[in-house]
Amino acid sequence: MGQLGVGIIGCGWVAGEYVKAFHENERSEVRALVSRHPENAQRYCAAHDLQCAIETDAGTMLRMQDIDIVVVSTPHDVHTQYAVAAAEAGKHVIIEKPPALSVEELQQQLHAVRTNNVKTLVSFVLHWNPLLMTIDRLIDKNAFGNIFMVEVDYMHRIWMTPAEKWYASRQRSGTAILTGGCHAVDALRWFARSEAEEVSAYQVKTENPIEYPGTISVNVKFADGKVGRTTTTFDAQMPYRFNIGVYGTEGSVRNDEVFVPKLFPGQNSFMKIPCVLPDSGDVTHHPFQGEVSHFLDCILEGKRPFPDLEDAAMTLAVCFAADRSAESGRPVKISELGTI
Repeated sequence: MGQLGVGIIGCGWVAGEYVKAFHENERSEVRALVSRHPENAQRYCAAHDLQCAIETDAGTMLRMQDIDIVVVSTPHDVHTQYAVAAAEAGKHVIIEKPPALSVEELQQQLHAVRTNNVKTLVSFVLHWNPLLMTIDRLIDKNAFGNIFMVEVDYMHRIWMTPAEKWYASRQRSGTAILTGGCHAVDALRWFARSEAEEVSAYQVKTENPIEYPGTISVNVKFADGKVGRTTTTFDAQMPYRFNIGVYGTEGSVRNDEVFVPKLFPGQNSFMKIPCVLPDSGDVTHHPFQGEVSHFLDCILEGKRPFPDLEDAAMTLAVCFAADRSAESGRPVKISELGTI
């Protein structure tokens, strides 16, 4: 089989990482870039010496027979429009997070993907961060025993007006937990190995000029009895932090420090895991090469990608429930959101 052709819709900051990752993988070739501003696409072509089509209309690219994979890396409010169109065109789809801003949008995407039997990947790119991969493997080895509590935080200073950046806009970007905190919710579910049943949340609106409350604190009750906690804040004056805690009856991990006496007899203090940490909000620091390689593997080998849209739908369900709880002042059951 020859190279898989890639088309990318949206040529902003994150698109550059997709261009680089697909261009550097010998199994794929970037064949089209779509942008309302062709000069942005041309910049990526020049940087990577690409000989590809540059379009202002996504429909033109979706009709190209040599495009197998479409990346949707636009502002969040048009993810559904392009993800549905790509699925209906028979293309496999990578959707930047969050894939949708409402239950209704999510249902539209799921229907299109299921009907057209295309593969999807939602860009919770920290799945390919070495620390998170290490924690995942320790959980698989039952290193922590009975895990009863998981916590993950997304703390990233985003302080700007909608006129300065689109992701300060409630309409275009969503809420704090959808804009960025969904990364933490994804990791929370991943490490809990269970689905959420009920969510309770509180939020705060500071003088931050973004159009939505910039801080939300969330408690999650999982189906198997675990409890989870996640905080998203864009308001705090602090460097980026992605805090992780997994607590079990036989061991625990807190960020890059692990305490597992069953694996290390005689251990009497936390031990550092020497690896690359999820300690930057800069997309150039994120492991897009691993994400892209995984998606190519799944397409070529007929495997299910993880996290695909089906899995990400459950992450979004927690986010939607958290926002609804924070707005209503009461706990919200996932079942209240309807069919996903």
